Amino acid sequence: MLTYSTRPRGGVVHALKLAERLGALGADVSLHSVARAGDAESLRGYFREVSVPFNIYQYQWSHDMIERLENMIESYISNLPRDADIYHAQDCVGGTSLWRMKAAGTISAPTFRTVHHVDDFAHPQLFEFEKKAVANAEHRFVVSRYWRDALKTDFGYESEIAYNGIDIGDFVDLPERRSSDPTLLFVGGFEPRKGLDRLVQAMPLIAEEVPDVRLIVVAKSGFRGTDQVGTFTSLARRLGVEGRILFRESVDQRTLLSFYSNCDVVVLPSRNEGWGLSLMEAMACGRPVVATRVGGIPELVRDGVDGLLVDPDDLQQLSLAVTRLLRNPDLRDSMARAGRERVKAFSWDDTAKVVLAAYESALAR
Repeated sequence: MLTYSTRPRGGVVHALKLAERLGALGADVSLHSVARAGDAESLRGYFREVSVPFNIYQYQWSHDMIERLENMIESYISNLPRDADIYHAQDCVGGTSLWRMKAAGTISAPTFRTVHHVDDFAHPQLFEFEKKAVANAEHRFVVSRYWRDALKTDFGYESEIAYNGIDIGDFVDLPERRSSDPTLLFVGGFEPRKGLDRLVQAMPLIAEEVPDVRLIVVAKSGFRGTDQVGTFTSLARRLGVEGRILFRESVDQRTLLSFYSNCDVVVLPSRNEGWGLSLMEAMACGRPVVATRVGGIPELVRDGVDGLLVDPDDLQQLSLAVTRLLRNPDLRDSMARAGRERVKAFSWDDTAKVVLAAYESALAR
């Protein structure tokens, strides 16, 4: 199982959980990742302990995005074992490595790729890189019906759904809430598709109706290395809401749980989304959500039941939805209860069974 990072990004969370569940079903699974040379923390291991063996290979970082990608791929090609029965990549880096190895005759086993999303808001070169990686995948999984249909309609590729799952037990022991301020939480990335800029831009409108509102942002820099926290702190400063926003780029699981505990609403205003793991986590924690009608989100969040859905890039809709929830504790409570029940339908065990059956079918052929 290949993933491009050891940090808590969506595809990495998916890879770790899936690998562990496949192992529990009897598969001999190992995880493989790449990390920037000199990044001692990432080279030591993942953001959490894992119950399957893993290897992390270093690569040389470069300011040039394509050169950086090629360095990551070369690290994989040089280091991956050649004798696995199945190879499964969670991103374009691992996927490209596998099809190049397959084309060169270095490996012969079936290769799989999970397509979490195809990011058309990324740098054009990265978009083309991703499309080529998807095109060259032998077998494809997707994480939602939306992306299964999109791959078929837009690119002509068949795929099988392997939903993101959730372990409810990871989110039941929340720390005690310590803040009384009305608080929003964003968990995602700084890349444009996540829409954090729209949430920051909506904060002055929200503050007009809820004067004490605060926003906690837990986000990582984008893959290009250009989407940095400074961009958003500058935006907040220009809008006069800098003092209302706490930015955190890296937190451990216990700290993340404390942020979920101390918030009233989780907001994910994505422009493009595969599924939205932070929405699942919020619902498991008993927090209502405000999100956008994009990608796989409407398959997870039932508008008016578990949360509120708005159109992407509509600041007025976004601010009204957030304000409505902040000012209505009964509505928050009812959506929290519904959301907690909703996510029980998505099990990592069920996902692992789907994936394992696909592996076995490929091997039989």
